[in-house]
Amino acid sequence: MAQGLSAECLQQIISYNEDDNKTLHSCLLVNRFWCHNTISILWGRPWRYSITQTSATNLIQTYVACLPEESKKVLYNNGIRYHLTSISPIFDYASFLRALDYDCMFWSISQWLISCWLYRVLNYEEEIKPDSEHQEDRVEDCVGEENERKTILVARELCNLFKNRCRIFHDLFLHSRAIQSDFPFLPSTSDSSNYLANLRELICLGDNKSELLLAISKVCSELRRIFVGFPLTIQWKTHYDTDAMSYATLIESQTRLESICLYGYKRLVAFLVDSLISQSKTLQTLELMYTDFREEQDCCSIMLLPACKNLKSLKIHNCFIPPDDRIMPLTSFLQLEEFDFCNEWNPLYPLPQHEFWEEIFYNTKSSLKKISLWWIRADPKDGSQIIESIAKQCSNISFLHLPVLWINEILLLFSHCKQLKEFSFSGDDFDANESLTQLGILVPAALHSLTIRDGHIGGWTFTERSLEHFLSVCRASLKKVDLNRCSCMTDRHFDVISRRRIAKC
Repeated sequence: MAQGLSAECLQQIISYNEDDNKTLHSCLLVNRFWCHNTISILWGRPWRYSITQTSATNLIQTYVACLPEESKKVLYNNGIRYHLTSISPIFDYASFLRALDYDCMFWSISQWLISCWLYRVLNYEEEIKPDSEHQEDRVEDCVGEENERKTILVARELCNLFKNRCRIFHDLFLHSRAIQSDFPFLPSTSDSSNYLANLRELICLGDNKSELLLAISKVCSELRRIFVGFPLTIQWKTHYDTDAMSYATLIESQTRLESICLYGYKRLVAFLVDSLISQSKTLQTLELMYTDFREEQDCCSIMLLPACKNLKSLKIHNCFIPPDDRIMPLTSFLQLEEFDFCNEWNPLYPLPQHEFWEEIFYNTKSSLKKISLWWIRADPKDGSQIIESIAKQCSNISFLHLPVLWINEILLLFSHCKQLKEFSFSGDDFDANESLTQLGILVPAALHSLTIRDGHIGGWTFTERSLEHFLSVCRASLKKVDLNRCSCMTDRHFDVISRRRIAKC
């Protein structure tokens, strides 16, 4: 039956497993037809999978083998004489690339160079001088400045290879290494075509990235998602103003942007908000993460956001937003399907006022399907009105992820939210043996995934018998029960879950 499928149909089917490295490797081994239609998917995003030193070395070795002879000569003349071969690979692996993580590629190249040096030493192709002083210098050459120079050279040649061989390119991830160096992957005037014209996603995190963002804005106008900002590891961010202005230029140069993230911006937030309004007709996802709205002008810019009438997903993580009436415009997205709020480490501002939660849940009660909330909750009174608002307004919610809950709140949610499919929460120190039976009776029949975690001060405790009784009276056909972060769990608890053929994660 599979042999009767066209190549396009088979590729479409296999693409559903593009995140599963093991499954893709299994598909390669079915037959030659499957191999030819799997290889492009497997090599489309090679840095998406978990990269070890061994896999990184093999990956770069394969790409180096794809280099033209001119590039191999360049490497040879610069002292990179390891594992170079004139035999071409079976497939043109470089042409399959659809996503480039430059920092991961850079690290992979450095691991490949170290591996090649060790190979030569172990095979007596290179001698380490016996005196400790010279030996230390030789190792430092391998992992220090000399390795850095060679890594940059290999990265440049590989980027040129990708530029010449990639017909379609979708995703670009740039972090400190790409920003600090002369990034060699951008199109130049000598390039015959703009291989970044079809770029769909850009992630760029680092300091002093203004020129890079401006260069990308000149060659990319079809981006769907932009995630740009300052990593929290950067203590001193010296280029807020120029970076913010360049980011705004990049946003305004797009024709149908669907997702924008402002990450770590402390100034000129109003300038960025004003630019994203230019994408109000197409914008569907807005992420505000570690962004500071305390300046009056920045805070007032929140009033502009309701212009994004088609917004379906709103994420607010650890932002400095005044919890008074100035946050109320964020309740005006009537088509919102997903709301994600986190106030994990921001003690300067309490949670938004009760009116905010009432209004946002009321305005979106017919559209909202997923809620993810997190804040430090050590008292039942802290945020209890939020839980009540969810139970009262969000009866159609399907996915609900909440912080520490008390048993009466869970019973309240189960009584009102009958469409729940996925539910997770944390529990503080509590003997749940008697309550589990009551929960099992009230569990919504639609629920298929349940996650319980320890809270801030301990967690739920229950015996394996209580767990088995809960599962026996549970009305829902649970497919996944994740209790791995419950400290009371033992092998006997997991055996109870396994016997019912429930995935225990």
